[in-house]
Amino acid sequence: MFIEIITVRTLRAEQCAGLLQEMAGFRHPGSHPRPLWWACYQNLEVENEVSVHLGWDDSACIEGKTACGLQVAAFLLQHGLVHHTLWKLSKGSYINEV
Repeated sequence: MFIEIITVRTLRAEQCAGLLQEMAGFRHPGSHPRPLWWACYQNLEVENEVSVHLGWDDSACIEGKTACGLQVAAFLLQHGLVHHTLWKLSKGSYINEV
């Protein structure tokens, strides 16, 4: 499993509430693979930072960042400084639902 993380640091913390609302209405383009799941987070320590996480199966990210992730990053870039990374679940790790 891969997680693609796209984080934006906006100029002002007040921008984040509107940005989170815009992301809630985000529609994935039909021509690209869809993530298994996605979620938006606001940093509790850095008030002007929002992070979007996209969950992918192993086959989706073999070649790098996805078209969906790049589209989210391009959207977030309009609102501030963007950091776009790709993470792989470590061998031996597991996801435990509580």
